[in-house]
Amino acid sequence: MIWLLLLFSFGVYADTELELIEVKTEKDIGRFTFVSSYVIPALELENTPVGLVSPALEKVPGLIISQNGGPGGRVSFFIRGTESRHVSFTLDGLKISDTSNTDRQFDAAFLTSPFIKDITVHKGPQAVMYGSDALGGIIELKSRKGENAPETRLSVNAGSFATIESSLSSDWKTKNNNGTLTVSRFHTDGISRINKKRYNAKERDATDITQLTSSSEHRWAAKIQTDFLASYLHGKAEQDGFTSDNNNDLSRNDQYLLQQKTSFEINDSQGISLRNGFNRHQRHNESLSSNSEFFNGELSQNEVVHRLEAGSFGLLSGVATEHESTKAMALDRSFDLHSLFLQSSFQQEKFKFHAGVRSEKHTKYGSFYTGSAGIAFGGLSLQYSQGYKAPSLYQLYAPDSFGSPVGNPDLVPETSHSLEASWKTISDIHETGITFFQNRLSNQFTYSFTQGYLNQQRFIVEGIELFGKIGIPEAILSASFTHQQFKEEETSVLRRPYNSAQVGFSYFPQETVETNITTRWFSSRKDFSAKLNGYEVVDLSIRKNWEKDDVALTLKNILNREYEDVYGFSVIPRSIFAHYGHRF
Repeated sequence: MIWLLLLFSFGVYADTELELIEVKTEKDIGRFTFVSSYVIPALELENTPVGLVSPALEKVPGLIISQNGGPGGRVSFFIRGTESRHVSFTLDGLKISDTSNTDRQFDAAFLTSPFIKDITVHKGPQAVMYGSDALGGIIELKSRKGENAPETRLSVNAGSFATIESSLSSDWKTKNNNGTLTVSRFHTDGISRINKKRYNAKERDATDITQLTSSSEHRWAAKIQTDFLASYLHGKAEQDGFTSDNNNDLSRNDQYLLQQKTSFEINDSQGISLRNGFNRHQRHNESLSSNSEFFNGELSQNEVVHRLEAGSFGLLSGVATEHESTKAMALDRSFDLHSLFLQSSFQQEKFKFHAGVRSEKHTKYGSFYTGSAGIAFGGLSLQYSQGYKAPSLYQLYAPDSFGSPVGNPDLVPETSHSLEASWKTISDIHETGITFFQNRLSNQFTYSFTQGYLNQQRFIVEGIELFGKIGIPEAILSASFTHQQFKEEETSVLRRPYNSAQVGFSYFPQETVETNITTRWFSSRKDFSAKLNGYEVVDLSIRKNWEKDDVALTLKNILNREYEDVYGFSVIPRSIFAHYGHRF
């Protein structure tokens, strides 16, 4: 019925220029919760020395990133002591988690950034609005949709390790339609994946990435709009063994994304949307020493969302279904997840309150519930949230490997209970904030070589986050500090430092010139049976803009610190990258 209505409306209004829909039926996390959020705007994404998402996220306070040996290696994200698999990624609301890998974690190793409008990092469980996987937080990516039409952008980055990245994007617009078409290409000869000092590794491991994305909006009638998203990504990276850098293994990753979201404005205060999305990953590991492996994962999503804004009161409700399937060498399984959710918010002057609940019915586990609630007055806020993560199909049903058990059909979902108290003040020249948090995690998945996957780990993480920024017309100074400690650990918590800090300084000697220096510091951390030393990394960048052109120069790790994020893997040494951009 909706599609018939769309076709009818398009015929009637095709020759009339229509206004944008006022009521947005979006899951606005900032409107309905008090979570700490950090936005990476479009200009900051453009300033990233290479056109990949993961380097852009390095500057987010409190977000811990580790990568297995430079571009193309697996990237992990940690928020407030939770595991990397507890951070969910969405693109225009579509879940883009990789259902082909072991724990349904999204790997940002190959994701390019030229088609992205902005990125928002939300800390804390978002299970009420997003369900499973958003136990630690969520990273929202929004695509460009012709905001600068008519415009064509050419961007070229080149630098150390024979790295070259180029992208071409076109912002287009007609009377009632607008969008962006982007093609990106990335290549680097890279560095050795495994650590040079530990293994005398010398062979470089190359990475190649190609991505094509189309994102658009179409206004069929004055109150009806459809957003379309289509994306294809092909990534290829050479891999090393655990102790040898010359085995020439190869990892290939193909990702297909397709989504339509149709929004209908009922009246000035409410709207409804229908979302249908498809996310497919195909991974192949090719080895000269063993047989090739393949992993295919698919996630289909369907969702209806209703949003009401009535004065100080806001209400978001919805119905969603997800179908997840995984196919590998000896694995072919699927499950369904059906959801109902309700999130409300009330705001009047300095007072704000929110509460929400989500009901889930899982093919395997039956029904269970999560909730959240919070209260705020002025700059003070307090909130409680629940989160969970259902086991992946691999964790449940993967066959034995080399005689050792892997999958465990008796696994139960991981759960968390989160408390957050924060204070924030904002003025014309400064912004200051402090947040205290506690996460209680239970039934955490671990892997045993003798027993396979188990619900074995439980721990509590408590911490504090401090953030401050001062700005004057010529300069901006920002600083952040995060401390976290772990209690009641049943097994060691790995790859998460107790302390991290970041200081950034931006100077604008002229309106069109920008200089940035950023220092990131991390204390020591555990990884398996080893202790990884603390380290600091200093980056410097200079950018110059003209009416249609811009150039930039970036120096990464200028102190050439040799450190490890992951035991046995390399990190990018001192390097330099140049950028040129032109707008047609």
